[in-house]
Amino acid sequence: MKRTLLFLLAGTALTLSAQEGTAWVAGHVGQTMFESDSKLKDKLHYGIGLGHWYTDTWGLDIRALRSKLQADLPGAPSANETHTLISGLYNLRPGADNWYPYIAAGLGGTNVGTPYSGTGDATTRLNYHAGLGLMGKPAENFLLDLSGKAVRVELPKSRTEYLATLGLGYTWGGGKKALPAPAPAPVPEPKPEPKPEPKPEPVAPPPPPPPPPAPEPPKEIAKPVPPPPPPPPPAKIVLDEAVLHFANGKAELGPDAKAAIQKVADGLKAYKGDYTLVVSGHTSSIGGKALNKSLSKLRADAVANVLIDSGVPAHRVGTVGVGPDKPIADNATKDGQAKNRRVEIDVKINDGKAEVRKTETGTVDTAPAPKPPAKKKVVK
Repeated sequence: MKRTLLFLLAGTALTLSAQEGTAWVAGHVGQTMFESDSKLKDKLHYGIGLGHWYTDTWGLDIRALRSKLQADLPGAPSANETHTLISGLYNLRPGADNWYPYIAAGLGGTNVGTPYSGTGDATTRLNYHAGLGLMGKPAENFLLDLSGKAVRVELPKSRTEYLATLGLGYTWGGGKKALPAPAPAPVPEPKPEPKPEPKPEPVAPPPPPPPPPAPEPPKEIAKPVPPPPPPPPPAKIVLDEAVLHFANGKAELGPDAKAAIQKVADGLKAYKGDYTLVVSGHTSSIGGKALNKSLSKLRADAVANVLIDSGVPAHRVGTVGVGPDKPIADNATKDGQAKNRRVEIDVKINDGKAEVRKTETGTVDTAPAPKPPAKKKVVK
């Protein structure tokens, strides 16, 4: 115990800032703990070591640690055990200015005396070891090292020992890298001397004022011109609606019908107000009601497609198939049936800035009995 205290007082503290070229020598003291199945008592160990950092990251540590071996039995004999540990060091905080952790691993030799060597004499066996440590520098040139290692000893019966060690020592070499000298401050340029202000030239006295002009003869006062009359209010735009007639069972448009639709489209394209179109298809009462409903929708879609192709925006055009539900003439006569086979284009003015007039094409002669119409692509 006295020898241990001497090592503690002689070492007093370690630290390095892990830098290339730093070296140290230290005394060590700690506790050796054995595996439970080895039946050996935990004992104090002590020793000496030295080391060197070759770079900011890699270094070498060599230490010799001695302890007692004694069985955990009353009156059991004891023997000496000395570990020589050669460890490579890997710094986990390269270039740190204060405390930094490291990893240690390496090989070494363990000398064990009688009776724990397994032979009649002392013997030396290979060991390999690994562990973690922490170095620091509490004062200039003094080292403090805390480490824990597991040492595997290859004796006739191999065992693992655990070493917790405190090291105190002296360090030298290395040192912080010098910082580059600051750039010299720029020399201020001399201020230019102020130029003397020119002396003011003498100012000549102003010339005498000219005599006042002779008074002009009085002018006749012009009579005020009356403002022009306001322009007459613009006449309302006249838009066209249309009533188009179809042959019996047909949805095709004739030349007169297409001309009437074009006239409606031309007026609407020039109109800047807000409007919508409702294109409604109608049929006579000849044929089934479902067939007439479909035929009336086809007629309305055919007219709507011509309007859209002529430049009327599609979102302003709506179509509806009414069928025979709203006749305008008597379906008992052929003339009334012809008038009922129609499409009406109704213009809905939303801002009241236009007038609407209706155009109606002539009726179409009766065609043969209606057949189911072919389906057409309709823009809705």
